[in-house]
Amino acid sequence: MGMTKFVLKRPITAILAVLCLLVFGLSSVFSSKLELTPEMNFPMLLVTTTYAGASPEDINDLVTKPIEESVGTLSGVKNIQSSSQQNISIVYMEYNYGTDMNKAYNDLKKKMDSLDLPKEVEKPSIMEFNINDMPSMTLSIKDPSQNNLYNYVNDKIVPEFEKITSVASVNISGGQEGYVRVNLIPEKMKQYHLNMDSISQAIKAADFTYPAGKTEVGKRELSVSTGVDVKTVEALKKVPIVASNGKTIYMEDIADISETNEKQTAIGRYNGDDTITVSLSKQQKNSAVDVSRAVKKTIESLEKDYSKLQVVVVDDTSDQITTALGSVKDTMIAAVIISMVIIFLFFGDIKASLIVGTSIPVSILVSLIMMAAMGFSLNVITMSSIVLGVGMMVDNSIVVLESCFRSQKGTGFREYMSAALEGTGVVMQSVLGGTLTTCVVFIPLAFLAGLTGQLFKPLGFTIVFCIMASFFSAITIVPLCYSRFRPVERQHSPMGGFVRGLQSIYRKIVDKLLNRRALVMVISVLLLLASFGFASKLGFELMPSVDQGTITVTAQMKPGIKVEEADKILKKLEGIVTSEEDLKSYMVSYGGQALSFSGGTNGTVTAYLKKDRKLTTDQVVNKWKKMMNQVPDCNVTVKSTSSVSDMGGGNKSDYEVILQSAQLDQLKQVSDQMVNELSARPEMIKVHSDLENAAPVIKVRVDPIQAAAEGISPAAVGGMLNGMLSGVKAMTMDVNGQNVDVKVQYPDDAYNTLEKVEGVLVPNNLGGSVALTDIAKIGYEDSPTAINRKNKQYLVTITGSFTDAVKNKKDKAAAIKELDSKVTGKYLNDSVTRAKNSEDASMQEELGNLMKAILIATFLVFVVMAAQFESFKFSLMVMTTIPFSLIGSFGCLLAAGVAISMPSMLGFLMLIGTVVNSGILYVDTVNQYRASMDKRTALVEAGATRLRPILMTTLTTIVSMVPMALGIGTNTETMQGLALVNVGGLTASTILSMLMLPVYYSLMSGKTDKTQLPD
Repeated sequence: MGMTKFVLKRPITAILAVLCLLVFGLSSVFSSKLELTPEMNFPMLLVTTTYAGASPEDINDLVTKPIEESVGTLSGVKNIQSSSQQNISIVYMEYNYGTDMNKAYNDLKKKMDSLDLPKEVEKPSIMEFNINDMPSMTLSIKDPSQNNLYNYVNDKIVPEFEKITSVASVNISGGQEGYVRVNLIPEKMKQYHLNMDSISQAIKAADFTYPAGKTEVGKRELSVSTGVDVKTVEALKKVPIVASNGKTIYMEDIADISETNEKQTAIGRYNGDDTITVSLSKQQKNSAVDVSRAVKKTIESLEKDYSKLQVVVVDDTSDQITTALGSVKDTMIAAVIISMVIIFLFFGDIKASLIVGTSIPVSILVSLIMMAAMGFSLNVITMSSIVLGVGMMVDNSIVVLESCFRSQKGTGFREYMSAALEGTGVVMQSVLGGTLTTCVVFIPLAFLAGLTGQLFKPLGFTIVFCIMASFFSAITIVPLCYSRFRPVERQHSPMGGFVRGLQSIYRKIVDKLLNRRALVMVISVLLLLASFGFASKLGFELMPSVDQGTITVTAQMKPGIKVEEADKILKKLEGIVTSEEDLKSYMVSYGGQALSFSGGTNGTVTAYLKKDRKLTTDQVVNKWKKMMNQVPDCNVTVKSTSSVSDMGGGNKSDYEVILQSAQLDQLKQVSDQMVNELSARPEMIKVHSDLENAAPVIKVRVDPIQAAAEGISPAAVGGMLNGMLSGVKAMTMDVNGQNVDVKVQYPDDAYNTLEKVEGVLVPNNLGGSVALTDIAKIGYEDSPTAINRKNKQYLVTITGSFTDAVKNKKDKAAAIKELDSKVTGKYLNDSVTRAKNSEDASMQEELGNLMKAILIATFLVFVVMAAQFESFKFSLMVMTTIPFSLIGSFGCLLAAGVAISMPSMLGFLMLIGTVVNSGILYVDTVNQYRASMDKRTALVEAGATRLRPILMTTLTTIVSMVPMALGIGTNTETMQGLALVNVGGLTASTILSMLMLPVYYSLMSGKTDKTQLPD
């Protein structure tokens, strides 16, 4: 009351405070970063280690296992997952949330520095996983005037993008890199007794700069350096080499030297044309919008400098951000207008509507200021939380204004001042209690770790800011405006007759229900059981799929497949993609991709659909799946792609099983048997396992004893063979203003058969050579593409697709259940067990954390109400409104076909704090009325009296969420589940609690009143 009195006496001060909010609030808007989601940091580190020429088995035994043993003792490590592939080891460490990642990085670096690995293994590289490393822009670049587009883009275009301060990294893919090839002539090499290493060293020695000291020239002291520059191919041909007989020959005598392009290992196309793809990642301190503006400005400058250059922006995260935030803004404006209309319909006075409406801008401005102070960005989550809070922002103001009208006893200034003060005081406790119960439910969010905490903590804080601001607005701005503008309650407001009729009906219904309390209790139990029935029919997902119109098609092909064959497969997939009438553009990529745990050879087609498409993205995905399952020689995965839903791991195969075992051989045997049995089933097609797809390799098994006798190490043999087959980079030189590598190689057909490899001679330490077959056994062997492990257990993933016989979700669920029991179940034992995929594990963990938060929030709401009423029984009475809400929440989710996810679970948490507000107002009014009337009359009249404010507050809250609940606008799918839970829950709880709370009150209040209720 003190604050209300102060404002009524000092109106100028209050007005100035509102002006300050306006200035600082608008300033916060312009200074805040624009993002799609809140800033998230995942506690993950990645160790990559290269061992040239090593097979997956060798990588696993010599590199991966020692690294796993070393890092297993580090504190804070939650999971260790690894993949051993040809030439490379990938070890991925997931830490517990809350771990100091700077310390974790330093501890890991110390472990890697002290790790004893074979000397031929390169030093392990440590990378931190950062969501900012994801590309914020993707460009397609063409220039018909360039012979070598890759080198041109890499040397001329990429440096211009790297100059942009908001850009963190620039990656380039597609095309063929130009280089200078020193193509050795095997006969000449044998004639002069030379090897690849000596040629490489000769080239390096021919291009050097060496400091020779200083000398004085006149009055200046100048530095002196000596060296030789090799700037042209002609100069490279004249590089001298000393043969074994002491004779000096030249490079052109033993090699053919020319400028050429690398053998094609990658494919890049945009809308069917060959192209170079450039991906740009942003600095953490900058937003994607900043990057987009700067990059587009640079593109304009580049296209002026290079007339033939064509740069197309394929994907721009800033477009998604501005579109999504614009949609949320429109939803917010609609919610504000609808709320104002509802208030006018009930009060019938435009001034009353405007007075209540002042709570909305004041609350939003305070929220924006607090968000800026907390470092929150303006994103879909925080902006959606403001939309969700619009209806709740006016709740307190409606209750206060309605109470002021009831306290009005005259039309003079003093009477309005008195009514403002008295009316606010009457409902102060109810308003404060409702505010606190709404706010305390978000306290557990502040302590949640994991994805849930990082994604939704800003939402909780933002709603708390809104509600707290609306409370202070209700007890200050509303009474001040009421006393100054003097609104008049219209007896014949548009909804006045309806409310009076509803009050009359309500009195009759409650009076009858009080006579049938046993029936009410039975109905309560039945409604609760019905809500559980609805819940059992709902599915589960970590994050909802967002229809952003982007589809990713991934084709896993056989290891070792030629680029030409891979291109044929990709063109078949392109044909399906280009036949889609809703297609806007598409991009094809193959080779040169990021690190993968599959180890397979993957090609990707990324399709971008039109905004005004006839089908949803999921409908297109389902259509393409059926068509692409018919494409042979590849395993195709089709999924819709979005920034939010990808956090949950995205879509997976129709049927997926992950098995784990400590024995790799046993795991492979079981997986092969399962693949054969699943493939034989009529409802399954394209069944594969990531161990089945073994790549045949020529295995050179060096005998260490025989090799040592010749003065040769097994690792030296591996390094030499790697150079002979793949070539060795000797230097970098400038050719026509572009930096190109100089590589020493044998002809492509020099060692392309087993017989030719067997004929290799290996130099020893005595200056001679020994046949490779004398120190090693050589032959064909099957080798897995990758050996995957998690927490020291070997993993195999078996996937398959359903035929058209499995038509809908119900059929799919039945098929999965049957396959689990009849096929997968019989192969499981003590040695081979089933493991959860990362998405299911994350979903169980995150939804479990939210469930704990809901239980804690329920307890906190009970504590607040018990303190307010100073009564346990009244608190328990109001808590009964929570189960009433479940039937509406689950019913809405089921009707809309929306699964239970993190946002919908957050909706239940939010609902706990809002559904009790009507109950608090009702019970508080009953307690006040019982001072002047009997209990039965108080129970009936309290509900009838508070029916209008309860209807108004509930309607404004519900209607403001309806656009989001219906999924209207861009990116609304993210928060649709939350809105549905609240719309359904508030609707059901308001109706049921207003009818059943009187009965519960009569039962729980005992026989303390003289007037007894009939049985």
